[in-house]
Amino acid sequence: MRLFLLPPSFNPQEPLVLTGKDYNYIVRVLRLREGQNLTGRDTQGRTWSLEIIKISDSSCAVEAREMPKAVATTDALPSCRPQKTVVLYQCIPKGRKTDDIIRMATEAGAYRIVLVHSRNCVSDFTGAEEGKFSRYRAVVREAVQQSGSLVPTEVEGVIDISQVPAHFSALCRELKTNGKGLFFHQCPVGEEQKDLCSLLSGFDGAAGILIGSEGGLTDTETDNLVMQGFSPVLLKTNILRCETAAIYAVGAVQTLLETSC
Repeated sequence: MRLFLLPPSFNPQEPLVLTGKDYNYIVRVLRLREGQNLTGRDTQGRTWSLEIIKISDSSCAVEAREMPKAVATTDALPSCRPQKTVVLYQCIPKGRKTDDIIRMATEAGAYRIVLVHSRNCVSDFTGAEEGKFSRYRAVVREAVQQSGSLVPTEVEGVIDISQVPAHFSALCRELKTNGKGLFFHQCPVGEEQKDLCSLLSGFDGAAGILIGSEGGLTDTETDNLVMQGFSPVLLKTNILRCETAAIYAVGAVQTLLETSC
């Protein structure tokens, strides 16, 4: 089900007039007409039924009715349950791969996407953070509207890889849930490495997933992650590009959290 993200200026007591990209999305992309409805979500996470009441050449007006919670979570996708949250820690890859990872992870329902700087990262955001994160927020918005996800995905960073365990612990405290940190590595680390199903069997909490950049993770980085409670996971499959590994891992973890191994 398509979802429209309402702007901060949204006031349910008044018709909302949409122009520009929002108008184009509703009229040109979704091809909705007067009298038709779509689902909207405001900045507080409330879900609304939006009826298009007027369309002109450059704008359209909608009226909103708040949807009961039971209807909002049944007719649309299930709302995010903090106890089964997926957080993606992505070491920054080259070029525009970050955009693709953010888009796919958002569509898959990742709650938070945190960009990480590691030893083998080549890209440098210094001096360009504002422009890049403005684009990333736009990517998230488009992905949410396309997929209909009710998970309020956010993009954060950039943090150093040494800060990941502390960041994840703080997020779990904020969500009031247990956490399990995982990092996906291209080769076995130590003798106690378990498969993903074993690590998540019976677990009911938030999963933090760390994916390296093109160069992978260094031995020092993996050793530090293990010492701080993160568990190494070896994907028993072909060697994956970092952008493929990210969405593969998010999908696998999502599935295991929602089902029993």
